[in-house]
Amino acid sequence: MRSVTTKSLRELGSQLHSTMVELISTDGRLPRPTDLSRWWQLDQTLCVRTCSALKNDDPLRVLHQLSSSGSLRSIVEAGRSRGVDRKVCENAEQAISALEEVISSLGGKKANLDTLIGSQLVEAREKIEATSKQSIFRGMSNLLGLQSDVVLTAYFVTPSSDDDGLCDELAIYGSMNLRRLRPELTTMVGGRVLFGDTSGELARAREILHGGQLDHSGFSVALKEFSTDPFPDVDVSLETNRLLYTLPGDPSGESDEVSMFFASIDRHASRRARKGSDPEVARFIFIPRNPSKEMLLDVFVHRDVWPTTEPYLDIGRGDNVLRPFTEASRLDQFDFCESLQILGSRSQVIPFKPMPLYTSMLESVAESAGYDLSDYRLYRLHVRYPVASLAYGIYFPI
Repeated sequence: MRSVTTKSLRELGSQLHSTMVELISTDGRLPRPTDLSRWWQLDQTLCVRTCSALKNDDPLRVLHQLSSSGSLRSIVEAGRSRGVDRKVCENAEQAISALEEVISSLGGKKANLDTLIGSQLVEAREKIEATSKQSIFRGMSNLLGLQSDVVLTAYFVTPSSDDDGLCDELAIYGSMNLRRLRPELTTMVGGRVLFGDTSGELARAREILHGGQLDHSGFSVALKEFSTDPFPDVDVSLETNRLLYTLPGDPSGESDEVSMFFASIDRHASRRARKGSDPEVARFIFIPRNPSKEMLLDVFVHRDVWPTTEPYLDIGRGDNVLRPFTEASRLDQFDFCESLQILGSRSQVIPFKPMPLYTSMLESVAESAGYDLSDYRLYRLHVRYPVASLAYGIYFPI
């Protein structure tokens, strides 16, 4: 079986490039795709893709952009029927056979070869990831019977008022245009962890949630001004130390679309400085539960918090991201093309185009909490078609 290395792939790409150019060119010049399609009676899309691929100088880009071996063989047959030199056709067929051998060793699919090439070409990786994530979104939407246009979480990290070396974290989170394609099923739409004694807190959480006023004791409240009117009848339940917010199933089966946003404050949630010699990180993690077209994770950090620290992005699997210095956490990291934007301090919120109301929502909550946006620097992660149940995290070493 052929050994597949970067060197062998480059050699194969060069071989395909030279033999296919010789096959379809006239006096060493590639034809226009429309002319090749008309002269050789070939599909125009195939001709466009082939000519575009052969214009590249990088063998890996050639290999990535060329069509499957079956399509390439149809070009050879068309050339043979139109009198192209027999040796030229045989050279092209040998290169195609070598391509088929590589694809066979990788599971028999050209997509697997493209994924392997993607480790060397950023643009190839981006295309593969985008296509794959859209497929996951469609599949999960069908399986779970729901989807949304936007899911978001935004944090404000502020020094605690009692100046004890800790930080408070105000979080805004929710979904825009959540469509329940199976409305008879209960849908979890949010939640938060409670610290300390949780006795008697369920009733209070329900009261504050539906009160619609930001409560500085830390319980989640509905941002009704930016949600569906009337605000959906959300249930609150307590599981150990977690408050869970759910939309009950509708027995009538009537499909609906709702937008719901919440805010909460977690007092003394993180340290401003390391305690002891062991490494520490402040973690801001978003695990999207439901399929969505867009995901936004914003972290607004006060100028007096971690002023010399630069965060990093980590994408991992499940609970391992909550233990960042373990071997399991290291092995469960994913190397995706997502990038963390460092947007600095500004007096105004940077808009998020998929959600026009986002700017006014942040400004409203910041004003209610007494925050001046110019005091905060912004770190942003925007993901199109996030993979549900993966953990997207922005980490600040302390």
